[in-house]
Amino acid sequence: MSSADADLIDATLASLWDPNPDSELDALLPRSASALGPFPEALLAYVNRAPRRVQGLVDPAAIVRGEIVSMGEGSVIEAGAIIHESCRLILGAGSRIRSGAVLRGPVVVGEECLIGVLCEVWRTIILGPGTTVAHGNFLGDSIIGRGALVSGNVIVANHTMQPGRTVTLRRGQAALDSGRSHLGALVGDRAKLGMSTHLCPGTIVMKDLSIPPGMVLYGTIDAARRQALVDRFFREWGE
Repeated sequence: MSSADADLIDATLASLWDPNPDSELDALLPRSASALGPFPEALLAYVNRAPRRVQGLVDPAAIVRGEIVSMGEGSVIEAGAIIHESCRLILGAGSRIRSGAVLRGPVVVGEECLIGVLCEVWRTIILGPGTTVAHGNFLGDSIIGRGALVSGNVIVANHTMQPGRTVTLRRGQAALDSGRSHLGALVGDRAKLGMSTHLCPGTIVMKDLSIPPGMVLYGTIDAARRQALVDRFFREWGE
């Protein structure tokens, strides 16, 4: 790893999410590679020190084995949603967790967000407002930006197939060891992932990009790589 590689990866991470100095959560976001290593512990600490306040609606038929730390006004956990015993949940105002969704580990969901039917979300931040995680998705060890869309049946892999290996962050020829055995996707603000897309561990999707459906993503998806994916999609499926 060269210093140039580290600088490029750091600059990439720093550009993913618009700064919001009024948000305590904003300070938690890993805007450099060095912040990724301690991030799981920092996320858990953030959840543990959050004020306990439940203003939303938990359907009596929801299965709550973990702790609902906070629910904002107008938030809803539907019947059949599962808050696993490992989960510590912060759910923003106006957000909804639909039936059949399973949440594990510390999970933070911003305002006016949706976690759809039959999703599994583990140790993840979903920034709000206006982020949608549609039906049948798996998100582990990930951060999803504000106003983003994760369409149906998107799978985010969060660890490698080789035991003991850590996840590598990549952009072009630059590569940097994250130091993390488990790391999913880092998705920028207002990015949109098409249905049935699969993201390899450590995938970065730059903000404001729309990814066509059915893709396998690896490394950093910037505007040039996104255009290549669009061209490929229309070669294979266009008229």
